[in-house]
Amino acid sequence: MNDQTVLAAAHALIAPLTDEQVDAIRAAAAPDPVVVARDLATQLRHAPDATVLFGDVQPEVLDAAVNLRWVQSVGAGVDRIAAHLAGRDVRLVSAKGGIVGAHLAEHAFALLLALTRGVATVLRQPQWTDAYRIAVRATQWEFTDRTMLVVGLGGAGRAVARRARGFEFRRIVAVEPERVDPGPDVDLLVGPDELDEVLPTADVVVLTVPLTPATRHLLDAARIAAMKPGAIVVNVSRGELVDETALRAALTDGRLGGAGLDVVAREPLALDDPLWHLPNVVVTPHIAGGSPRRAERVVAQFCENLRRWRAGEPLLGEFDLTKGY
Repeated sequence: MNDQTVLAAAHALIAPLTDEQVDAIRAAAAPDPVVVARDLATQLRHAPDATVLFGDVQPEVLDAAVNLRWVQSVGAGVDRIAAHLAGRDVRLVSAKGGIVGAHLAEHAFALLLALTRGVATVLRQPQWTDAYRIAVRATQWEFTDRTMLVVGLGGAGRAVARRARGFEFRRIVAVEPERVDPGPDVDLLVGPDELDEVLPTADVVVLTVPLTPATRHLLDAARIAAMKPGAIVVNVSRGELVDETALRAALTDGRLGGAGLDVVAREPLALDDPLWHLPNVVVTPHIAGGSPRRAERVVAQFCENLRRWRAGEPLLGEFDLTKGY
């Protein structure tokens, strides 16, 4: 990596870089220089000299980085960056896998439990009468007799399956295009061509798959119609995975039991959108990626990737342009 510059877009990290993390990046990059740019103007000024970018990099910085060799994003979903880099000989790394898996999975369960234990109902309509308590209890679930379908068995999907096993779901099914070992937490692993077979069996469908041309509107109107009546959809990946018009209709008429959505097709979600107000929907504003440990994990990955870059080894979390994830 001789005579190359690392530009760390520190202002745009999910959590700001600490002095210790900056020191770790400098040590990993040495003897090459590191520029820590805490504002867009500084990033743009140094971008033409940068061969490596690290952070939540803005499109105009990518355009200005004419000598760029690779980008390490702090986000797990990098479809927009990949599209912006189309045609350039630039490698792209994301924070997929173990970096975001734990907190995406925990958020998925927060959304799910808010729906299945009546928490969302009580927060919207606080009451304390016997009739009300009986009505809420009548809607509550246990997971012990339920089937969960995890769509996408990457780091986040595995973390969801692991937690589902802890909650004693009766059956855990996963859909994954890669030939992988499903591990002890998945009872059945199928490919995308079998999604239509397993989808109607699921009480809960959790989307942890990346957005690609093949997965856009993965849950389209036909598949939503084929889902088990009363099933719940949880999406902590990308809003465009779901046909939102069909989803709204199925939630409004009660065909689906509910939806927990951290992402939507068009963000930010308009405050007058019915998804905010439907009693069987919980929406959070794309916050599932939050964790006090996220910055330290992505900095550690970046430092290891600097070592691998020098050694000519594969980079951790590299985005495959041919697969779209």
